[in-house]
Amino acid sequence: MFTPPARDGLLDQLARHGRIWRAALTQALKRDAQFRAQAWTTGLVALAEIATGLIPVLLIIRTSSQINGWTGGQIIAVTGMFQLAMGVLNTFVAPNLTRIDGYVREGELDTILIRPASAQWLTTFRWIQPAAFTGALAGVALIIVGLWGSPISPVGVIAAVLVFGCGLAMIGCLWANLSYLAFWFEAASFIHTLVREALTAGRYPVAFFPSAIRAVLIFVVPIGAAASLPVQFLSHGVDLALLGGVILAAVVIILLTRLHWRLALARYSSASS
Repeated sequence: MFTPPARDGLLDQLARHGRIWRAALTQALKRDAQFRAQAWTTGLVALAEIATGLIPVLLIIRTSSQINGWTGGQIIAVTGMFQLAMGVLNTFVAPNLTRIDGYVREGELDTILIRPASAQWLTTFRWIQPAAFTGALAGVALIIVGLWGSPISPVGVIAAVLVFGCGLAMIGCLWANLSYLAFWFEAASFIHTLVREALTAGRYPVAFFPSAIRAVLIFVVPIGAAASLPVQFLSHGVDLALLGGVILAAVVIILLTRLHWRLALARYSSASS
């Protein structure tokens, strides 16, 4: 049984976590500078994945100038948004969640729980892989190329940023909840391969899928919320009902993830006990 440390004020907690994250980022940049070959390899792999992912997209848009109301440029923008989302996740979230299984099996979670910061926050954001952000930057380039010349309204931009942020939060929470299965099973490392494979559907607009699959890609495996909906709001107009649904879903899954973490910790047996 772990006794949480006395709580400071909200601003003090935010400041402390901000300092910890800044120190983690500095350490990550120094690590990549020290192991430059590995950093370059990670960046090149990210670019190769983008090139590979673009091949089927280019084949699709060669067959028609419009598919289900989506132009070739808009489809490329969705691919770019997908790469941006995956680049952010691979930089800030994936390096952490893939370690939770090891924390639980090897008892490393003990040292995290006694630190003066949220253990859930540390297990989600402590490790950073800056080289993986290469994929995010390339994704931004694809978004610009895909939407070049399209009329974009300020309302569309705000809605796109909001739904993108909610989509990222939902994906991160989904991934975290699946990672917490390590507290119940002896090994849950296979989960990460499963998640990455499921997210690949986000390379294409959700309009390409049947209605039931669209709902899954927006609310269950929410890569559609992060990749397709931002481009949809920028190029096809803002659907306020859909935007509200995504925001509500994000709030619900964040609360459920917090509850799941507490239940998982209650099950955890310290390596020192």
